[in-house]
Amino acid sequence: MRRWSPTKGGGGLGLAAISYIAVDYLREVSPSWHSRLQSVLWSFLSLVAIIRIPFYRHWSAEFRSAPPFVASIFFLLSTLLFEALSVRFVTAVLGLDWHGFVSLLESG
Repeated sequence: MRRWSPTKGGGGLGLAAISYIAVDYLREVSPSWHSRLQSVLWSFLSLVAIIRIPFYRHWSAEFRSAPPFVASIFFLLSTLLFEALSVRFVTAVLGLDWHGFVSLLESG
């Protein structure tokens, strides 16, 4: 039978999730405790994340996947710009009163 070890597996991710949910639940029970403990929890979690940076084993994969991710974000923003310019062009060509020239539909 395997013994449970807190260092194997998620590395404390379950404990962090439970503490986050518990502090978030305090918003309903005691807003004053929630406001105090939320900032303490966020500070603690950010400090733990910063400490764990040198021990992350997958930096090479992260750096390999960064350029395609940035390229996809650039593509997404360029298509959004294209859509915005297209809508602006169509609105400018048709004018604001284009619907005044359209005949009403007959109601059966």
